[in-house]
Amino acid sequence: MEGDCLSCMKYLMFLFNFFIFLGGACLLGVGIWVIVDPTGFREIVAANPLLFTGAYIMLAMGAMLFLLGFLGCCGAIRENKCLLLFFFMFILLIFLAELSAAILAFIFRENLTREFFTKELKKHYLRNNDTDVFSSTWNSVMIT
Repeated sequence: MEGDCLSCMKYLMFLFNFFIFLGGACLLGVGIWVIVDPTGFREIVAANPLLFTGAYIMLAMGAMLFLLGFLGCCGAIRENKCLLLFFFMFILLIFLAELSAAILAFIFRENLTREFFTKELKKHYLRNNDTDVFSSTWNSVMIT
């Protein structure tokens, strides 16, 4: 009975970490697309340094989740203590990053409102101006 429970836990850990692996791969792909795409989001992201930093944070978190899922899958299937220790260290690192993000969100909570983003969009968006990079990029995003 005890062996069956441990075997079930091993395969459940593999399954959940496989989903984390896939999610990290998707987040990594979207982060690369946002930074590299010449006609899409790069001009929008480059217009605001906070969004530019956010794109790189998304890229780093995607890579970290990709690695975390890989370590969790391999550590669970092989029952390797070293891989599971690295898995735990990455989980601890993600927890500390989330804690610091929550503290920063609390400190800068006045900048994270819908009104702030609407005001910034209205300030930079010039409607049908095709010569302005920000406006033409937003137009193409809305059309798409």
